[in-house]
Amino acid sequence: MLRITRMIGGLALAMALTSLGGIADAQTTMPSGGEEMDPGRGMLEVTLSGGKVSIEYGRPEMKGRDMLAMAPAGFVWRFGSNKSTTFTTEGDLMFGDQTLAAGSYSAWIKHVDGDSWSLIFNSEVGIWGAPGASRENDVLEVPFMYSVENEMIERLTVRFLEFEGQHHLAVGWGTHRLLVGFAAK
Repeated sequence: MLRITRMIGGLALAMALTSLGGIADAQTTMPSGGEEMDPGRGMLEVTLSGGKVSIEYGRPEMKGRDMLAMAPAGFVWRFGSNKSTTFTTEGDLMFGDQTLAAGSYSAWIKHVDGDSWSLIFNSEVGIWGAPGASRENDVLEVPFMYSVENEMIERLTVRFLEFEGQHHLAVGWGTHRLLVGFAAK
């Protein structure tokens, strides 16, 4: 039964993340306050019943590297470039059976081991470069679904997707695809 669940989950992941490829280079930035946004950064927003959810992140290019493939087990990455990724939610969110309270967080990607990756929310925001946020300020860690696709995405791309009755945060870079579902609480 576990194998069938993984196969179905893998199929859903592959179908969802296929949508990243065709639109990866067409991502628009949404500056706040009428300011022009740095083209090396991206911002997305989605509205749920509990309010708006937004993510603002750096969009590094592969430039012949495969940074995620080189990440050792236990490595925590600032999820973008330069300034840490900021994830803001106006209402409480559910990631599976775990709650993320309304607020602003820095978001990090952790290579757990092998094909296991997780998304970490940390109470410190606006962090630049290494070494990053203090791990004792991590407020939530949720597992990503992971796949490797044939299509290459040169610039780190994040999308909010909606399927199977819930919203998802999808991340694509190189041939790596990460996906996690969430809903308003």
